[in-house]
Amino acid sequence: MSRPRSKRNKDLPLNLYRGDGMLWRYRHPITGKYHGMGDDKAKAIIAARKLNELLVPSIDLVSRVIGEITFGTFATEFLENKRRKDGKAIAKNTKRAYVNYLNRCEEWSDLSLSSITLFMTNALLDELPASTSIGCRSFLGELFDVAISKGLVDDNPAKQTIKRYRTKQRKRHTLEGLTAIRMASPLWLQNAIDIAMLTTQRRVDIVNMKWSDIADGYLHVAQEKTTDDPEDEFEFLEGAGYVRIKVSDELQKVLDRCKDHISSPFIIHRAPKKKHGRPLKVEKEHWTQIDDQYLTHQFLAAVKRSNAYPNYIGRQIPSFHEIRALSIFMHKKSGKSAQQLAGHTTARMTEVYASGHEIAWNDVNIGISLPFADVT
Repeated sequence: MSRPRSKRNKDLPLNLYRGDGMLWRYRHPITGKYHGMGDDKAKAIIAARKLNELLVPSIDLVSRVIGEITFGTFATEFLENKRRKDGKAIAKNTKRAYVNYLNRCEEWSDLSLSSITLFMTNALLDELPASTSIGCRSFLGELFDVAISKGLVDDNPAKQTIKRYRTKQRKRHTLEGLTAIRMASPLWLQNAIDIAMLTTQRRVDIVNMKWSDIADGYLHVAQEKTTDDPEDEFEFLEGAGYVRIKVSDELQKVLDRCKDHISSPFIIHRAPKKKHGRPLKVEKEHWTQIDDQYLTHQFLAAVKRSNAYPNYIGRQIPSFHEIRALSIFMHKKSGKSAQQLAGHTTARMTEVYASGHEIAWNDVNIGISLPFADVT
């Protein structure tokens, strides 16, 4: 589970790290704070080992006899057996996020599961950025719930922590801004932008769309929903949403544009510059398939080329995923509900996406008369 140390650090004890220059530093296993250890490597190693004996909860002989499991072993088993609510395997992006969370806990790898305290959990979560802390807390909460159900621990230190909140930094797309980005994009990315605007679908669902998904005048989308998509702060459900999208004349024009000289099973596709002489990625079904991370990177490159949002910096720059919010807003503004199209289970979810743009007035009529005898 934990990341192996580099060759030059193989001889270092747990929690000892190289600092600036020739200096050494020790990371407190409970508080997570670093302490200077001077420039003498031998002395630093001796001190780190003594500190580990005092501060690192050890798995004693009794624990080994009764078969107490380490955090690393249990976490690895937990991840291997983790499934969606419908029993299917978790999505690639979800697993990637979980592995990242476990890497954050590498100092716990050799500790007994029951030795992970509330103090240690708080120290870990407080070190992380707010969004990562929220996801890691949720993941550890599930992990310890399973451990409790198996009788391995008595309480859940993750759920006893206070959940942090993040301030949304990412801005919404404007129609003018997205138009400029589209003009600075290659054709395959223009097609992806157009499909996102028309259908409100997520990037992972768009890159997974195949020609075989079109039947009887409908585009069939088995939406991949995940709670750990870093691009998506509004989705709360795991599993799949099944949507049949009627192929309108406007959508058909985009689909016709997607048909080119490249033979691909995927609607959105591209020919890599170097196809021959390189092994295919394991994740790819076809050499023309576009990875969702690649789409994100290329979209950001188009944003920079277009200079669509010169006043936005860093996380303020809207991503490809934010096209979904603009699409839902445009649907609502035209008097059309995008709830079923977006695959949202509640109207509230759709409202969250539509918010952040200009006010879209809902026309309503008064349905009652005043119930008073005299209203003068």
